[in-house]
Amino acid sequence: MKKASPARRLYRCADGAMLAVACENEAQWKALAKCVGRPELAYTGDWAAASASPYNGRLGRVLESLFTEDPSDLWLRRLEAGGVPARVAARPRRGGSQAHPPSKPR
Repeated sequence: MKKASPARRLYRCADGAMLAVACENEAQWKALAKCVGRPELAYTGDWAAASASPYNGRLGRVLESLFTEDPSDLWLRRLEAGGVPARVAARPRRGGSQAHPPSKPR
């Protein structure tokens, strides 16, 4: 199991859902930086730093603040279009703010 980092972790979105981002290489990291509107986060050599950084360090906090700006469905469309591996890992319960895993289709 790979350790969490800013490139591979959960982010809470504006709708309270948790979005799982799982960049595995430099190309995906560059795509993520572009999708969040911060291409400068993916300068040459930054993949090694991003994949080794603590998930809740400075870079992780920058991404946290960006993901809270829009709902998970919009982020998922952007990331998928950009080639970034991502999925909605949990949605908030109705009438509450706690996120829970999506139910499996029957």
